[in-house]
Amino acid sequence: MNRRRGAPPPGGKLAAPGPTSKDKRLEMVAAWLRNEKRSGLKVKEAVQYERRVDYFKGAKLVDALLSPKNKLKEAPVKSRAEAAKLAQDLLKASYFHRSQRVTHAHSRRWELKLLNGPFEEDGLYTWLYEGSKTKLYLMTIGMLVGALGLCMIQIWPLWLKIGVWWCSVTFLTTFGILCVVRLVLFCLMFIVGFRGIWLFPNLFDDNQTFAGSFMPIFGRGDPVVVDEDSDEEYWEHQRKKAKKKEESGDGKSPDGKSEKKPSSTDGGKPEEKKPEEPPAFQFGLINILLIFGAGAIGCLKLGFFDGENVPDFVAKRDDLEYYFKTLAPPEMPNKTDDGKPERDPFAAPDQ
Repeated sequence: MNRRRGAPPPGGKLAAPGPTSKDKRLEMVAAWLRNEKRSGLKVKEAVQYERRVDYFKGAKLVDALLSPKNKLKEAPVKSRAEAAKLAQDLLKASYFHRSQRVTHAHSRRWELKLLNGPFEEDGLYTWLYEGSKTKLYLMTIGMLVGALGLCMIQIWPLWLKIGVWWCSVTFLTTFGILCVVRLVLFCLMFIVGFRGIWLFPNLFDDNQTFAGSFMPIFGRGDPVVVDEDSDEEYWEHQRKKAKKKEESGDGKSPDGKSEKKPSSTDGGKPEEKKPEEPPAFQFGLINILLIFGAGAIGCLKLGFFDGENVPDFVAKRDDLEYYFKTLAPPEMPNKTDDGKPERDPFAAPDQ
């Protein structure tokens, strides 16, 4: 099953890529581009005809085809013109389609709509091809196995039940205390004059990763970054670009000779550097280990991990006493009045 997202409304049909040998090369290129880690083509999410879709800018696709990561023998690209031609072939084969932004009236909300036209670097494009479904199938199987395992919690081994209980107690206790301390510090700083300063400002930010939620330690949170291809900023960027191109006369001087662009060595404006990719290891992981490690030690000192505090729905008392001998009541010693050992009740009577 090759599910496609971002299809146009009823009445508009898009041609699906055919399994012919001619499209085999394009399919390999599309699969490589769809893999963000391999190609470096980053996509964003938006709404198109009431569906969540992934879209990208045409210039970024061309940059991905020209990047050193492109080692495909099926797509030898040496110039931006060749990359644009390959992108046009992908567009004709309906691996993605062109889109445009439409802003709702009296609102800053916007969505994507289908737009017919050739490939251009300034345009926006929505993926129709989703690539390999192996990862999706494995995740689905994992979710089913996990749900089935949760339903069979009664047959879990005792060590696993107690381990899950300890992890739950550690997380809930530590996170609850962190939220209270965070709110108290915010109120104190608000009274003193440092308004808007939070401890872990991105803790409840849905756009952050789990590690990113714990960084930075203090601050106002990450500002909303507006890319040049979003809403009014994008069209304003295009107008300035066109105006600058007209004033410069397509980069030519009045005598017809091409002008040299100023560089940092010529004393002109230095070239803009591309933003560096974030490191694979984030500092937020250290914060997580320190916070929840201290929480686990605190729960241990408070006795939350003691066997007597384990509730009955996690483990029965008899099972705890069987595996943890210290929880069982002490056995009373057998004593008789004459100091002799207790007589075996199954022994023959004395004559």
